[in-house]
Amino acid sequence: MVSEAHKDILIRFGKHLESLRKKQNLSLRKLALNCNIDHADVKKYENGEFNLTLISLTELAKGLGLPLKELMEF
Repeated sequence: MVSEAHKDILIRFGKHLESLRKKQNLSLRKLALNCNIDHADVKKYENGEFNLTLISLTELAKGLGLPLKELMEF
């Protein structure tokens, strides 16, 4: 079970991810194709419903064309 503090982190990260995706005019499906992650999983990340792995984080950064550090600045 995820604590409230951890849930808050997931939600804040998700909003940041969604903002970065929209800033680049990427659909969920396009980002998913760019980073080889299912679009349904990307949506779960954006909604703060799922805890990401390090591999997923690096793939998302790659899919957005950003350094991992920038993805993590939320």
